[in-house]
Amino acid sequence: MIRTSTLPAAALVAAVLLQAPVARGAEVQINPVLIHLSPSARSALVVMKNVATSPVRFEIQVHAWSQSPAGEMLLSPTEDIVAYPPILTLGPGEERNLRIAAATAFGAVEKTYRVFVQELPGTEGKDSPAQVRVLSRIGLPVFLAPSRSVAKSRVEDLHLSMGKVAFRLRNEGTQHLRPSSVKLAVTGAGGERLLEKDLDAWYVLAAGERDYQVELPAVDCPRARELSVTVMLGSDVVKGRAPVDAGGCGW
Repeated sequence: MIRTSTLPAAALVAAVLLQAPVARGAEVQINPVLIHLSPSARSALVVMKNVATSPVRFEIQVHAWSQSPAGEMLLSPTEDIVAYPPILTLGPGEERNLRIAAATAFGAVEKTYRVFVQELPGTEGKDSPAQVRVLSRIGLPVFLAPSRSVAKSRVEDLHLSMGKVAFRLRNEGTQHLRPSSVKLAVTGAGGERLLEKDLDAWYVLAAGERDYQVELPAVDCPRARELSVTVMLGSDVVKGRAPVDAGGCGW
């Protein structure tokens, strides 16, 4: 079960000040949670089931999806993907299908979208006047397959500057990457580990990049001699290694 909730800041502050109870968002099972479309399978069915004891309504919203080098999700309006029905009502225990279909051409590079299942407010007077309801918002990634799948990535520009380790994970392939782990290690002259850190592992979309920056503790910075990054991509491993330049601590 996937459940994500959003609440406007003003409503949250009001709830705290008034000490009003907060009702959780809808409880819904969704399968699948990743949608892969191709020229031979231009549409897919998503099964939604309401496992709560009260009815719930959802609005289906579709956006083109890209990402900034910092990993931020960038969304924009699109008509490339069609979702039907646009409004979906589920009674207690009810199960219905949501159809997701491509309405654009497939290309040499994978195209990426997000379908959001946004819970709508209930009928007037359903909840207590003193109760704040948190509405669920569930995002489903949609991938349009490239004409030829190429997986290629590398770690680049690994360096220590002003006491911070920085590097870039670049996706040079035609499809998205989703690392299971990204690990940074900093070693001293004798091979001792000064820093071992697990970093955020998230999507790097086709032809995209993800920038990382980690501050090295001031006490360890002068002793740093080598930097290494290990990225796990399924059964593949992508590595980067670089010596520490003099003056990397910025002193």
